[in-house]
Amino acid sequence: MNIIENIKSLFARPEAVKTVKVLYRPAKSEEKTLAGLNLYTVEVTEPLFTDGRKSGFIGKVAERENHLRAFRFDRIESLVEA
Repeated sequence: MNIIENIKSLFARPEAVKTVKVLYRPAKSEEKTLAGLNLYTVEVTEPLFTDGRKSGFIGKVAERENHLRAFRFDRIESLVEA
C-alpha cells in the first residue's frame, strides 16, 4: 500500500483520528527535501472533496492559532496520531 492509501484508510475508520501530526509539502514547494516541509498539529474537522472525490481533510491547526486549513493527501509526506 502506498502512503496515500494508508492515509485514506486511517480516516475511513469509524473511530477516525481526531488529532494528527502532519508533515506537509505545500504547493509552492515541489522539492522533495525537508527544507520545503511544514510540521502541523491538526484537529481534523471534516473531509476535503475535489470533483466529488475525497482528496484530503480540513482541520484546525494549532501552529496557526487554530485557523482552518486544508490538507491534500498527495502533499502529505508523513502522518501520525497525536
